[in-house]
Amino acid sequence: MSESIVFYCKDCEKLVETDRIGKKYVYKCKKCGTKNVAFGTDKSIKNFFRIKEEKKEEEAPKKDAPKEETPKEEAPKPEEK
Repeated sequence: MSESIVFYCKDCEKLVETDRIGKKYVYKCKKCGTKNVAFGTDKSIKNFFRIKEEKKEEEAPKKDAPKEETPKEEAPKPEEK
């Protein structure tokens, strides 16, 4: 029951890839370069930093939603004299 470890940059406010600095538990963000990085399981980091689950864009659109827009009726124009 091993869960994967993720890294969260507190400056970028995103899950990021990191470089390890030395033999200690210090990590450097590859995006911004700071050492202000937290690590933990995916579940614990998302819960602690209140990160919302990312929705996949590949999900099928709802069948109930109309895809085409209906044309709007135009108001009658006033007649010129």
